[in-house]
Amino acid sequence: MEKIESILKYYLLTNKLKDTVRSGWKYWNVNKQRLESVAEHVYGTCMLATAIWSETLPPVNLAEVLLTLALHETEEIIIGDLTPFDAGYKTKKQEGENAVKEIFKDLIAKDVFVTLLENFDNKSTPEAIFAYKCDKLECDLQAKIYDENGQIKLENADEKIKQDERIKKLQDRGAKNASTFFIHFDRAIFEKDLKNDEDDIFLKINKYIEKHKIKDLLKEKPKQNVSNKK
Repeated sequence: MEKIESILKYYLLTNKLKDTVRSGWKYWNVNKQRLESVAEHVYGTCMLATAIWSETLPPVNLAEVLLTLALHETEEIIIGDLTPFDAGYKTKKQEGENAVKEIFKDLIAKDVFVTLLENFDNKSTPEAIFAYKCDKLECDLQAKIYDENGQIKLENADEKIKQDERIKKLQDRGAKNASTFFIHFDRAIFEKDLKNDEDDIFLKINKYIEKHKIKDLLKEKPKQNVSNKK
């Protein structure tokens, strides 16, 4: 009975993330009736990691990556989805560590889960780094989707975003689309430690989505006429 209650209690806690809207989209005043939830973001990171691993076969344990991503936002059940524009952001790391310990306390494998999230925060394993990059890239992709749908614009954003120095610098360099800001902010993460080698799938995707419409990828390509001449 105790194990059953622990399972259900944990499920009920994490179920709250289905109804927790990603705070950043609120600051951007995304024009969409139903904004992305934290749980949907978690799903997106897992699907992205699965596809990237499939197509590149990096030397990482996919199961560990997926478990890390499945757990990486659990702290938000207690501390909320804090962004750099929120007052409590500076203490987010410590509060997040305390939150996950509280959330996992009744689970037998709690130490395993806490360690995975510590690795994620510190980027201390190949799996943690891979998961971290998936987390960032998924946000870039969601911003791109909102952008292509005409649902996110800088002029509609909160003043905190408009006055951000990083935003202003990118504007001075000609950035117009809202998703461009996300893409460029995270590009430095993907470029770090590459040592002049751009053969990095995260960086390649980051650059690709800046230049191309990704919605077009779902359009059926026209069939080519095949000649019957021998």
